[in-house]
Amino acid sequence: MLPKMRRLILTPFRHLCRMALRIIITGLIVMACLMVVSRSLGLPVPGPSELLDKFKNVSQLADILS
Repeated sequence: MLPKMRRLILTPFRHLCRMALRIIITGLIVMACLMVVSRSLGLPVPGPSELLDKFKNVSQLADILS
């Protein structure tokens, strides 16, 4: 009885983990392609430090508004 319950619980969890991993990998690939295309077209692409600064500003704004 216990192995059946374990399988019933673990099977959907495995599928969710696989789906999440696929989504993350696909998102990273799409982001990399967009960055390459943007740079080849001469568009300004922010660096990682600029993105982190903007994220901190959004967090501060959320703190102020709450």
